[in-house]
Amino acid sequence: MTTRGIQVRRVDLLYWSYRAEKADCEVCTQREGCISKKGTKGKRKYLFIPIEAKRRNYSQEMAAKMDTERAREIYPHRIKIVEPVFANIRTQKRLDRFTLRGKVKVNIQWLLYCMVHNIEKIANFGTALAEG
Repeated sequence: MTTRGIQVRRVDLLYWSYRAEKADCEVCTQREGCISKKGTKGKRKYLFIPIEAKRRNYSQEMAAKMDTERAREIYPHRIKIVEPVFANIRTQKRLDRFTLRGKVKVNIQWLLYCMVHNIEKIANFGTALAEG
């Protein structure tokens, strides 16, 4: 197989891309172990070999980030600012779990609940700011 000289990125992994033409596979001694009976109909055979197989560990990155002095200053404010929003959405809007499947649909559902929360805040407190 010859390399196409390109690197392909798929799901945070980097691969070397190799391509063999049908004629290359017909004379290859490793043909039986490489190509299945179904795979012989195609014109080319592609092979991707990982170069960079190390995945990011987001948990460790976040733990290191939270271990800084700046994070220790900021994090206690979260309980006053962010947590009431989650509590409102969970208890008052009754979003204990998502009713849709898939990242896109769940994201849309979450954004709709956030919009409802923000519109409710504007309705309740927006007029008080305009009057004052």
